[in-house]
Amino acid sequence: MGAGHLESLRKTIVRLGGDSFLLNPMWTLTVRSPDSKPTEYLLKPGLNSIGRRQDNNIVIADEAASREHAQIHFDEPTNTVTIRDMGSRNGTFINRRRLTEKHDFKLSPNDVVRIGLYEIMIVLSAEETNEELGSGFQPFSRELLLESFDNHAVLLYEVIQQLNNILDVDVALKEVSRLLQLTLGADKCQVILAEDFGRLKELGFPRTMARTAIEQRSTVLLPSREPEGKQMLSDSAKMLKVHTALCVPVVSADKTIALIYLYKTRSDTRPFSQRDMQLAVAVGHLAALTIERVSLMERVREENRVRQLLQRFVAPAEAEFLLRNYLNTGKLPGLTEQRVTIMFADIAGSNGMAERLGAKKFGSLLESYYQGVTDIIFQYGGLLDKYLGDGVMAVFGMTGARKEPEIQAVSAGLEILQLLKARYRSGDKQIDVGIGINTGMVVAGYVSTKERVELTVLGDTVNVASGLQALARPNRVFIGPETFSEVKRSFTIQDLGETVIKDRSKPIPIYEVTA
Repeated sequence: MGAGHLESLRKTIVRLGGDSFLLNPMWTLTVRSPDSKPTEYLLKPGLNSIGRRQDNNIVIADEAASREHAQIHFDEPTNTVTIRDMGSRNGTFINRRRLTEKHDFKLSPNDVVRIGLYEIMIVLSAEETNEELGSGFQPFSRELLLESFDNHAVLLYEVIQQLNNILDVDVALKEVSRLLQLTLGADKCQVILAEDFGRLKELGFPRTMARTAIEQRSTVLLPSREPEGKQMLSDSAKMLKVHTALCVPVVSADKTIALIYLYKTRSDTRPFSQRDMQLAVAVGHLAALTIERVSLMERVREENRVRQLLQRFVAPAEAEFLLRNYLNTGKLPGLTEQRVTIMFADIAGSNGMAERLGAKKFGSLLESYYQGVTDIIFQYGGLLDKYLGDGVMAVFGMTGARKEPEIQAVSAGLEILQLLKARYRSGDKQIDVGIGINTGMVVAGYVSTKERVELTVLGDTVNVASGLQALARPNRVFIGPETFSEVKRSFTIQDLGETVIKDRSKPIPIYEVTA
């Protein structure tokens, strides 16, 4: 029997002395399963069959149900309801206890019958009509959570299966919303994270109800007997003609990390009950565990992504240094003004070499050269800014992990020359480079998206270093004045006087490091 017919029967009420009662108390069954909306059945006098076969009065579409699983007998003269298991293989459970085969068991209002994954709530409508409204506010507690899981273990088993394989927070929230809306027969279910609590009105949440759930960490079930509950329902009804509403905080480590809001607008539907609230609390806890699991996985994935990206630019030790900064702040160092040392090391005559060797051999030579140079840069604490086609650009002193970055940069430049002398001074492998090193203020930092990270360094210091390497060929190391002032006591250096470099109008002092 449909909900509309049940409602018309409920309206067969007479009023005597202000009290409401039904001419004939009605026994109804509310049937719930994880994959369908709750359904109400009106018990007819006599036998009501339950089972998997389609001609049963109540069809249980579960593989654990037998063709005719059980019978419920409603004796109208005595207004008593009994249930009998019909020899089913998997059993009939009453309030979590298995029913003895071929034995009549007397049912009481609010008893719960379980067959497979289906739960059948026994309701006596006369009691419901005269029942005083309960408290609409219940603090979230361990005891509430345990009671909620205890009363809904079967339905929650299926919810766990649904949430177990989810790897995305947004997908998890949508699935929780779908499951609760379906299982509780709500017209609408919304789930939002704590980061969106400031947008309650925009997202359609009744703010007073939501704030109570968030700030007091309490479930809110409406209608209720409390005056504030009646006012909350009235406010919601003005917005959406809400008939009954439920708001549940999702709690993790004593923090409200999300909020669940459900409501029904049709007046002919049964209001949310304490059992509905318990189910929402239990599913909310499973949602919290899913959010924590997915967030941890996303954090690990993000950490690995950033580590892999950083290792393109810096040695593993420096990568871990920057990664710790990222994990503490949630971002890599942005563009800021800072003092660093820039090194350019470019190959001289690369176009002629490419023509002479051919693309394949030249590419193989470049790959070997880049690997050797990168290892040296990393060895001295430099960051690899970029490969330039026929050279590299490196930055020293940006991470703060090494002292005296000017000395580190010059040492790296001299070692690159030693590498060339040892490996690339014979036959077709003849490589000549120019190395320019300059120290000064730049704007430097990381520009990142989800897909990539780029180290960006801008300023005149960079332009001077690039100009110095163009003059330092073949196989020389030229440094600028600020670098010279920091390394003059550590290396043999020759003063080359002032020279005009590319893209600068005024000459600058230039020095060559010879040993």
